[in-house]
Amino acid sequence: MGSLLSRLLASRPMAGAGPTMVVKDLVLIGGGHSHVIVLKSFAMKPMPGVRLTLVTRDVHTPYSGMLPGFVAGHYTYDDCHIDLRPLAELTNARLLHCCASGLDLVNRSVTLADGRPPIRYDVLSIDIGITPLQSVEGARELTFPVKPIDSFTKRWDALRSRILSLAPGSSVRVVVVGGGAGGVELLLAMQHRLQQDCLKSHVDASFVLVTRGELLPTHNARVRSILRRILRERGVQVIDAAVVAVRRRRGKGGRDQGSPEGVVSSRSSNWESGVEGGPPLEGSGFTQEWLVQEAHGVVVHGGVLVLEGGEEVEFDECVWCTQGGAASWLSQTGLALDNAGFIRVGDTLESISHKGVFAVGDIHSSDIYPRPKAGVFAVRQGMPLAENLRRALMEHPLKPFKPQSTFLSLISTGDKYAVFSRGSLAFEDGLMWTLKDRIDRAFMRQFSQLPAMPSPPAPTIPVAHTAGPEALLALKSLPMRCGGCGSKVGSSLLARVLSRLAALPSRPPGRPEILLGLDSPDDGAVMEIPPDRMGGNQKPVIVQTVDFFRSFLADPYTFGRIAALHALSDCFAMGADPVSALAIVTLPFGTEEKVEEELFQLMAGAIRELDAATCQLVGGHTVEGPELSLGFAVTGLAEKDRLLRKAGMCVGDSIILTKPIGTGGRWVDGAIGSMLVSNQKAAAIALQHEATAATDVTGFGLIGHLVEMTNASRVTVSIDPSTVPILDGALECTQGGIFSSLQDSNLRLRRAISNYEEASTHPLTSLLFDPQTAGGLLLSVPHARATQCLLALHSGGYPAAAVIGRVVSLTEEACGGPSVTIECNQ
Repeated sequence: MGSLLSRLLASRPMAGAGPTMVVKDLVLIGGGHSHVIVLKSFAMKPMPGVRLTLVTRDVHTPYSGMLPGFVAGHYTYDDCHIDLRPLAELTNARLLHCCASGLDLVNRSVTLADGRPPIRYDVLSIDIGITPLQSVEGARELTFPVKPIDSFTKRWDALRSRILSLAPGSSVRVVVVGGGAGGVELLLAMQHRLQQDCLKSHVDASFVLVTRGELLPTHNARVRSILRRILRERGVQVIDAAVVAVRRRRGKGGRDQGSPEGVVSSRSSNWESGVEGGPPLEGSGFTQEWLVQEAHGVVVHGGVLVLEGGEEVEFDECVWCTQGGAASWLSQTGLALDNAGFIRVGDTLESISHKGVFAVGDIHSSDIYPRPKAGVFAVRQGMPLAENLRRALMEHPLKPFKPQSTFLSLISTGDKYAVFSRGSLAFEDGLMWTLKDRIDRAFMRQFSQLPAMPSPPAPTIPVAHTAGPEALLALKSLPMRCGGCGSKVGSSLLARVLSRLAALPSRPPGRPEILLGLDSPDDGAVMEIPPDRMGGNQKPVIVQTVDFFRSFLADPYTFGRIAALHALSDCFAMGADPVSALAIVTLPFGTEEKVEEELFQLMAGAIRELDAATCQLVGGHTVEGPELSLGFAVTGLAEKDRLLRKAGMCVGDSIILTKPIGTGGRWVDGAIGSMLVSNQKAAAIALQHEATAATDVTGFGLIGHLVEMTNASRVTVSIDPSTVPILDGALECTQGGIFSSLQDSNLRLRRAISNYEEASTHPLTSLLFDPQTAGGLLLSVPHARATQCLLALHSGGYPAAAVIGRVVSLTEEACGGPSVTIECNQ
């Protein structure tokens, strides 16, 4: 997993590429249309000395123009989503998969959610879209919003699943609230797709559009007339009235399906929480108690729209597609906002109140050129924004931008038919859909077919001249950076970082075993083992391990977390309690300010995991180098008689793997999430269930580490590849010929497989050799304890844990002979 991620995520410059230096930080909050264009611009024309950072809630950003086509079934997920990882990689930008939650405009930093430390900026741009504005009583609890669009695809899939789960002969009423172009287009797309679904499942579906005032008010009368006729022909009921409340429907179940009363889903538990532009609204959970209870596939209470005048409209599914609002956290930033909470900008797209802060897309508000909130304007702002961000970084005058006053709209009707709208013009035809499809696909090709960028020669850094004398001095010394001890990071910088780390909230007290550590620095840390450390007559033993590798992520905080967990894992695998850690760090060249911030972000992530494991950071060594690298030497204590080792497997034991293997493509987030799951609890569960042997699965892959166990234990084992848990996308990558650079080396261990020729035909066999970073534990557990061990792992946070094989027999050979059989007939 680690080596494959290295190839997929981060083509970092190698040692021979020469040093580079960070002088200024450009931070982009949000992965909206304008920002993807900015990223592409900086990829095509890099700005030496400028480090880009993209803070985004979702790594796959949707193109709003293709959303109705996706809903209607004309596009796949990949067709209408831009994968930001390869785009950020092309730009050499750091991608932080997290949420912004505030700004410190005085110290020029962005506050991040999930306990991460703030990141600093020199120039900032905000493109976070809008959040649902469901101010009507009951709307938040009983309907779901279209905005933010990047979360809608999940909600749409859930809605389809609920309807498909209905019994034959049931009926369902789908209501869309909102009569703008977005609401009309979405309803017709939903109708097109759901009618096909309902035809197959023998469910009767009806559709209602509720609009307050004129339908499609921003379009001409001819367009409105055409779409009213289409809605009428499609059997859509259009109600012209304002919704004043949404209430739970009395009685049992949804329409005619007889669902049990009182069954609710758990969607309220932190749904889409903490996002920079979306739910939860005003800090609350986003409750939708009428949803399906996933475990049982049961539809529960729908709801009732209460209209002006008292009329009621019952629904089973209600989609809210009205005008959205601004993220609530913006009101606490001090930025100038309009009455609706959107960021006010001038004609250069820069905030009217704070220099160096820009806003674009739906989140911006222009006093000079007010425009409706539509994706076309965000797309057109992309290149002018990129130009002015470059100018701001160089402290050059900004260029004004005047958006177009009218724009082309192609409103799809679900069935590859569309209505042309521009100014007073209106046409309808299947050719209009073809035109829309070509325009949308051409836009997406800019970001799906990325060119291979050659490595540039050692750059000059013009932006350094605007960053002060320190940057100029650092630039002057860049070609002659010292090696040896001259490459160490300065002591004052280290002292500041250590002070900031000590000030992080919720830090635990130091361990009593540490006599000398960072709080009293010396030439070495000193640890004392209390005589009663293990209790009774048990004698503690010291377990020492070390791990170190180059970064495969552009996010130093997350990389720091993974590196710490990876290093700690060896201690956990041996049943040891990690006590202390020494850090080994290589930091890219930069000004002192930038190097300090990079080190702080890196170690803040590492400290988070070390603290969680009650492992005290007692020191380390930090040097300059061409790329970010991190490792730890970890010291732990264990009971000698309860030490877990690779040796010890017994005939009849069940073999358990605690975490899935493999990764790739747009599924990388799942792999990172798996890496961030600590093995500490799994090791404790293994000891509780009398595990006979253990190791962690890392660079040598599942087979490599299993063979280490079989050789040490002198046993043969049988593995069923169909039971090995794998991450989403792993099989697709191997079938597409995407493998780790370490795969060929790991494959040399195929000699340890007794039936490799037969096993090589199994589609999952190649994944058994895939290198992992911070992988799971591989356990040998007595067969009689395996079921309970597995249940404990599942409830303990390892839902993918599985029995993947068994220990078959003893062998006389200590090593070298085949010891693994892969079962291929199951």
